[in-house]
This record gives sequence, C-alpha cells and structure tokens, in this order.
Amino acid sequence: MRDRFALWLPMALLVMLALLTFWIDQSVKEAGSRNEVNLEEPDSIVESFLAVSTDAAGVPRYRLTAEKLSHFSGNKLTLLDNPRLTHFHEKQGEMQISSSKASVTPDGERVVFTGQVNLLRPAAEGENEMSMQTSYLEVQTGKNEAFTGQPVVIRQPGMQITAAGLHLFADTRVLKLKGRVKAQYQNANRA
Repeated sequence: MRDRFALWLPMALLVMLALLTFWIDQSVKEAGSRNEVNLEEPDSIVESFLAVSTDAAGVPRYRLTAEKLSHFSGNKLTLLDNPRLTHFHEKQGEMQISSSKASVTPDGERVVFTGQVNLLRPAAEGENEMSMQTSYLEVQTGKNEAFTGQPVVIRQPGMQITAAGLHLFADTRVLKLKGRVKAQYQNANRA
C-alpha cells in the first residue's frame, strides 16, 4: 500500500500543478482581454482642432484645422473631419486645401486628404485666383509637395484644365500635370 501511495503522490502533485498553471493562464488571458485596446475606438478626440507648424525663426509654415480629430493609439492613426490645411509662403502667398476627411501620419509629415478635396490659391498681385478639385491629395509637409493620381479639375477665370493626376511643388507653385491633359479657354470678349 505504501508503494501505491508513493507512486500516486508524484502523479497527484503533477496534476495539481497542471491545473494551477491552467488556472493562472486563463486568469491572465481574461485580465488581458479586459485591458485590451479597442482599435475601432479612438483613445482621444479633439473638437475644433488647430495646430500651427513654424520654421526655426517662428514664422508659420502650415496651419491645420479640423472640426474633429480622432487619434487611435493601436495603429497611431490620426483622422480629421472637415480639415483645412493652409500653407504660408513669403513669396508665393498662401494656399488652402480642404476636404471632408484626412489622415495624418504620427510624425505629421504626411497628410492625406480624401473625399471632395479642394485646393484654393487666392488671387494675388498679378495673379488670378486658382482652384482645383480632386478626390485624393497627399501632402508631404517636409518637402512642401502635394500629389495625386486621381483626376483633377483646375479652374482660373477664362480657363479650365483637366488631367489624370498632378504633382504640386508648393514653394514655386509649379504644377506638373499627368496624363490626359485637356485645357479649355473661354474668351470673355466674345459676344
């Protein structure tokens, strides 16, 4: 009988140890699932958002506003509702980009505008107002460039240009139009 007891004691201890390990594992999993971040829910929301980026001298380069900013910590994604990005340039003047939605990278170097995207360059001395519409526009703030591979419509008084995409250099205001470019001019003097 002692031999049986000596044989079953280690087996009983191993079974108890296995049950204890299983119980601890389940407890940790349950606690982890209660504390798990829900990637569908933002961890912070800001309404009437405003941010300004300046150069080393403190002169504003960009101003970004939005009705609502939602930040998701799981993937570091920041989403904006009704954003407006204003680019300031001492020689070229300002340029405004607005849309229904946008996303911003964690470092703020890339802003992707989606939905109905509008770009406006207000009239300046010797230049007419120019507007552009597209459905997607990616802005690289560090390079002062914007581009899209989606159809664009550019309008100035007496002129409309359509293209399959564009690359905009904000510092020089040079537009490189890509594919299926069509220009339509209207003579205002015609009766």
